[in-house]
Amino acid sequence: MKITTAFIALAAIIGVGVDAQGVCGSNVIRKEVRRLTPSEWNSVSSVARSMNDAGWLGWFAYLHNQYFNVIHGNEFFFPWHRRFIRDFEIVGQTYDRNFALPYWDELRDFANPAASEVLSAKFLGTNGRDDRCVRDGNQAGWTLTYPNRHCLRRQYNGGDRINAWYSPEFIQSVLSRSTRMSQLRPGIEFSLHGAIHIAMGGDMVQNHSPNDFVFWIHHANIDRIWAVWQMMNPNQNYWSMDGLDSANRPMQLGTPVPHYNDLAGDTVQLGMKKMCYFYDNGNTITNRRRSLLERRGETKKCIPRPIVSLPPLPPLVEGVFNNVNALPVPADTYVQATISQKLPPVVLDKWFPSFTGGAAPNVTTGGAPNVAIPKAPDFQVDIPSAPYIPGSVPHPPVYSAVPPPYSYSAVPTHNGYSTIASDSTSDGYSAVDPGSSDYSSGSSTNGGYSAIDYSSSPGSSSIYGSSSNSGSSSGSDSYSTSDEDGEYASSGSSSYGSSSSGSSSGVYIPSPLPSGSDSLYNSSAASSSSSSSSSAAYSAVYTEEYHAFDPVDVSKGLKYPMPNPFPMTEHFVKMHNYPVAEIHKQYLIAREFVVDMNAAGYQSPFAKGATA
Repeated sequence: MKITTAFIALAAIIGVGVDAQGVCGSNVIRKEVRRLTPSEWNSVSSVARSMNDAGWLGWFAYLHNQYFNVIHGNEFFFPWHRRFIRDFEIVGQTYDRNFALPYWDELRDFANPAASEVLSAKFLGTNGRDDRCVRDGNQAGWTLTYPNRHCLRRQYNGGDRINAWYSPEFIQSVLSRSTRMSQLRPGIEFSLHGAIHIAMGGDMVQNHSPNDFVFWIHHANIDRIWAVWQMMNPNQNYWSMDGLDSANRPMQLGTPVPHYNDLAGDTVQLGMKKMCYFYDNGNTITNRRRSLLERRGETKKCIPRPIVSLPPLPPLVEGVFNNVNALPVPADTYVQATISQKLPPVVLDKWFPSFTGGAAPNVTTGGAPNVAIPKAPDFQVDIPSAPYIPGSVPHPPVYSAVPPPYSYSAVPTHNGYSTIASDSTSDGYSAVDPGSSDYSSGSSTNGGYSAIDYSSSPGSSSIYGSSSNSGSSSGSDSYSTSDEDGEYASSGSSSYGSSSSGSSSGVYIPSPLPSGSDSLYNSSAASSSSSSSSSAAYSAVYTEEYHAFDPVDVSKGLKYPMPNPFPMTEHFVKMHNYPVAEIHKQYLIAREFVVDMNAAGYQSPFAKGATA
């Protein structure tokens, strides 16, 4: 039985149903993982273990591997992963009908990720040990089955720490600057999406990354961010489905989702068809009420849920949260107010064009008070559904259901597990000794890195990492304590060389985005360049020089200036066949954003992160 035919059986078992209008009979609410009660988290962990014991986790890792080069680097990214994680959730509901996949609000942890409560024994576990096996958290002691029997492996990209990733302000800027899905997708896929995979290392930087439960809560958050963007401007964004698919064909609402019998348009609206879930930071119509109203033809407008009182926000100390773990709202939602209130108009115009007149856009998930979701365009395409044989709790299909495109050979290692050697460079899995550095995400393994030296003042040299990373390098990313060669001053944007000084009047004026930056958010550019990237662009090894901070003036009262995000690694870029020029341009824009925020004196409330 293929997984494509299993949904009907699963739906029958768990009671998922839709009415004639496609409205879900019931929805689960996906919560931020730290907002789960102990009982809810225990239930989630129990379901995940049962799924692994039954072979489902291996199946989903296998499925992700089979379609890896189809679902990344093009506009299948959002709809395919939304359908994929919903598939996981549906299977989980055969074990517990109330199972809802939590999400990880990673943005609040951007400055000090390893200190996040999510990456602790309480939730997902910590870093791998000398053999890279994770020995605490919900997957401690598990035996994973794909592509071989092995423990869950992680190797943080900063040794015992994790290098800073993308801030909530930057992701909010991507949302604000994107007017089509083909603009949003590379802005998210090439930043936050890749950053978390690279940060975790181990299984998360292989094609079989769904082995790590971090994958599921990470992609639930990526899906939530897509839903947030849909509701920022529903008339413009909600049904946006454009750009090119993996075969360079126009992406449309009627494009079939690879492996599934669904259309891309079937994944767009939460609470409809198979997308029977919402996120906890959105107000939306209640399903029963909507179904009744639609049947009567009374209204199609969203009706807000009753307001649920949230725990109070933790206090800000010197402009930052001392501990981001207790925040009751997603970071991208919280920073809307600080962005609109604290940044000058010239910066808002450049990085947050949808914040008209300094007012934050209406950003919620799954619906908003007094906002109507636009009527779906007609995108129905006749695709025959495969028959299925009903049964009890389903078992995963055999992995041979889809012929593997690669040939593998098992190579035993000294720890008793096997790694996989692939004759395809796109698979990205290396058969190496666990003690070597080649299995890692391609970054430094020293344990001394800290995105921010909290013991130092902003004006001290140590805040630029002059000691902790000096002389440290890896196979793909070189570390440096300063931008001595002026690399970024000659990148087409003058902001790296001069933005911190401002004008003679003391008014900060950011430089325009680098010339040609619009192509960064153009899926056509990505697709057209990807075919040549493996030959021409990859003839030179992909490297991205990394600095925790650029040598700019950050003494504008900022005790915790915004750090640069860690770049993609050569391994990660190659395994996805990403276009190198576009990845580089994306990173330059992200670094320019950090320079502009610090030079404008903007203090991110999340720039300290959690306290370890």
